[in-house]
Amino acid sequence: ALVFLPNVGLWALYRERQPDGTPGGSGAAVVPAAGLGSHNQQKKIFFVGDGQKLKDWHDKEAIRRDAQRVGNGEQGRPYPMTDAERVDQAYRENGFNIYVSDKISLNRSLPDIRHPNCNGKRYLETLPNTSIIIPFHNEGWSSLLRTVHSVLNRSPPELIAEIVLVDDFSDREHLKKPLEDYMALFPSVRILRTKKREGLIRTRMLGASAATGDVITFLDSHCEANVNWLPPLLDRIARNRKTIVCPMIDVIDHDDFRYETQAGDAMRGAFDWEMYYKRIPIPPELQKADPSDPFESPVMAGGLFAVDRKWFWELGGYDPGLEIWGGEQYEISFKVWMCGGRMEDIPCSRVGHIYRKYVPYKVPAGVSLARVRQ
Repeated sequence: ALVFLPNVGLWALYRERQPDGTPGGSGAAVVPAAGLGSHNQQKKIFFVGDGQKLKDWHDKEAIRRDAQRVGNGEQGRPYPMTDAERVDQAYRENGFNIYVSDKISLNRSLPDIRHPNCNGKRYLETLPNTSIIIPFHNEGWSSLLRTVHSVLNRSPPELIAEIVLVDDFSDREHLKKPLEDYMALFPSVRILRTKKREGLIRTRMLGASAATGDVITFLDSHCEANVNWLPPLLDRIARNRKTIVCPMIDVIDHDDFRYETQAGDAMRGAFDWEMYYKRIPIPPELQKADPSDPFESPVMAGGLFAVDRKWFWELGGYDPGLEIWGGEQYEISFKVWMCGGRMEDIPCSRVGHIYRKYVPYKVPAGVSLARVRQ
């Protein structure tokens, strides 16, 4: 539902969090360091125009370990479902098959389906850190934990300022003390809770207002981060702080949890006259010679993106009148373009997402139709 309603009390809280920003610069051409001979090809140090070094951020050892994993759902393969596991009850609470999710490792391996050129890309050696904001409402135990594990397993620790789980007034018992006890094992994870049902946007805003990282990265609560997903996002923000970046969103099947790319993978975000989000081909004149390079997109899908924390608040954050779910991707996208920013999709950053079979929660009466504040 697209809803714009005033909420002065909440906005007063968020407005206090808006700090002053500093202008950012753009990257320059990459050149090898002087004085390195051809016999040192594997040890070249690369610099961008302002003298910053470039680095290969791949965790080769973690990639090697993942490649050796076997078991249910490993390497992103489909889980072999039985008729007993296809029953409606498996989908009722989450909109995806929680029975199957519970039988797959929280640390499962994923296929590296990036363009081959991504393996050779280097990013700035000094990158900003980020607060990962994960809002949830009555999320399944294994799907939520697998999201957190994938972020911890496939992100350089020095780039994670914190992971903030924001509970939008869940009433399921496993999301109360059991979740707190489990997350106490991970010092970088903390949990915030709303005092009433706020909806996705105000829940995100609560997480963003508490964030301490240089960058805010929003994820959904049923995602899996893929190989080296984070440095390509942070690199673009480090080069231009007014860039909002989105990973390529892969599909985790809601039935058997197979992991695969979206149809027509590298396409731009768009919308039709009824404001339905859709993806359209990149015009030939805007296509990059290297398909693994970032490309501009008019609007984002909305759920998964990274933004400089100060720039987010300079934009005003989200409109806190947005109710439950929907519409926020247009609001933030339009403000970015009108305020001198840019939006990019990053092919070398990939995150899987479960697209629900159906929405498992109720939309409050009176807010199921799109309407705009006058």
